[in-house]
Amino acid sequence: MPRLRCFAGLLVPLLACSKPKTDGEDHSVATSPKAAAAPAASTPPAPPKPTPMRPYNVVLIIIDAMRADMPWNGYQRDIMPWLTRFQAEHCVTYTQGYSLSSYTAKSVVPMLVGKYPSEMVRDGYFFTKWPDDDNLFLTERLQKAGLRTLSGQAHGYFLPALGNNQGYDDFRLVSGSVDLKAVTSVTDDKLAALAREMLSAADNVRQEHGRRFFAYFHFMDPHHTYERHPGYPEFGNEPRDLYDGELRWSDHWVGTLVDWALTQPWAKQTVFLFMGDHGEGFGEHNHYRHAYELWESLVKVPMMFCVPDAPARKLELRRSQIDLAPTILDLMGVGRPDPPFRGKSLVPELFGTSEPERPIVVDLPRCDLMDRRRGVIVGGWKILAFGDDARWELYDLNRDPAELHELSATEPDRLAQMKAKYAEISATIPNVPVIGGAPLKGAPKGRRW
Repeated sequence: MPRLRCFAGLLVPLLACSKPKTDGEDHSVATSPKAAAAPAASTPPAPPKPTPMRPYNVVLIIIDAMRADMPWNGYQRDIMPWLTRFQAEHCVTYTQGYSLSSYTAKSVVPMLVGKYPSEMVRDGYFFTKWPDDDNLFLTERLQKAGLRTLSGQAHGYFLPALGNNQGYDDFRLVSGSVDLKAVTSVTDDKLAALAREMLSAADNVRQEHGRRFFAYFHFMDPHHTYERHPGYPEFGNEPRDLYDGELRWSDHWVGTLVDWALTQPWAKQTVFLFMGDHGEGFGEHNHYRHAYELWESLVKVPMMFCVPDAPARKLELRRSQIDLAPTILDLMGVGRPDPPFRGKSLVPELFGTSEPERPIVVDLPRCDLMDRRRGVIVGGWKILAFGDDARWELYDLNRDPAELHELSATEPDRLAQMKAKYAEISATIPNVPVIGGAPLKGAPKGRRW
């Protein structure tokens, strides 16, 4: 009987067979008068590689401030049991994924546009506004292709006034008030309910004639402040303990939503994506929470692509969320993007092709509260530039993933190589001046980026 594998109700037979001989000839070779060699065994052909069954629906779930050191990467606490199990069974998991920046306002919109924040039109405030006429969102491309787009959100940063609702047919906020700065409210349960309501609407999920939808939901509760949730495990009183408790809470509500989604008639055509929008600091380099810097604790995040037919596995190579928008368009069957993306679709890699690592860029342009930072990672070496490239730090991430040993003084040749690579890559990223009158921290007189 064929071996069957199942994801979201879709059964795919994987067959391996050998071709029998049909010519009736004796193919043995005599080696002595008394004995002859056994017939040469035919080699079974390899099972066919799985292929994408485009077009898919895509559900993007971002869990705010979710660091890379999660249970599937060796963290010992059982803080995300549902997602740990689900990714092991259904997902291609990048163990070394990178956000585009170190906080939501500079990472999410660039991720959905497919550009680095420095090259995008924006204002100069911490809670960045992205003008509609100047930024082409993934969702606007999908709308143009006739696909449905929807999003449910739970924080004031996603109020339409800031330009984060571009290209959505159905864009909603959770009921009641939403926080504008500190995240002191508890919303993951409300967002899970809202997402289920939106994914139950016939106009949003209609599948006739290959019609597909893109949905984005952003679970905010792991963002500081870290709240306790009665009835859920508690891990202690330190900031990391409380944060871990928030992730356990988010894991429950994300799992509840996805488990329900898998019972829906559109499930077998649906891809689920899980990732963090940035990390979270707990004292690394004396840094807490996020933003302001580009340490690994702040920019290294989970990236999971759960695609029907794509075998679940872990990929160790470094990948960036610059590739997210082109990957989603590819999964949804949209043709060659015009204009093209800076990143590259990961779909061939998800289905088993071997691809080389590409340079990683993490980008933090100036705003009213933060000076400029940029990091480039090539071959495991990371160079960090501070301000207007006035100071440099160098790390060997392969040997020192926690960035404990700064090497610019002891590795001058490597520093020179990485500075040259940094300059080469940075030359391809325009520095777009901010709009409006916000003061920019650390900027030389007259500079607006």
